[in-house]
Amino acid sequence: VAGGAKGNVERPADKQNFTLMLAALRTALEERGRADGGRTYLLTIAAPAGGQIKNLEMDKLPRYVDWFNLMTYDFAGPWSVRTDFNSPLFADPEAPQKQLGAADSVAAYRAANVPPDKIVLGVPF
Repeated sequence: VAGGAKGNVERPADKQNFTLMLAALRTALEERGRADGGRTYLLTIAAPAGGQIKNLEMDKLPRYVDWFNLMTYDFAGPWSVRTDFNSPLFADPEAPQKQLGAADSVAAYRAANVPPDKIVLGVPF
């Protein structure tokens, strides 16, 4: 697992531990819902766009997560070598550098068998 702020400690088991944490949260929310007279509580995550999806156990997460809020923004910013779009819907095939688009992120989650009704597109501003 890689990514996040510099100085974050990353461990090989983070990928599996994230899934275990979400499973435990799902169980706790269901128990709380029963105790609250049958209420339903949602479990949502701010989910990465682009290559960081490889750091998630996508074959397991949909059974625990109600909504994947895709962070399809900040594709470019002050850290970028060139000025580019913050949150393009589609990547520009003519761009001088590889781009990522929101549609690519949605396609990656769909390819990982996340149901479309669990995907929420995050937008800037």
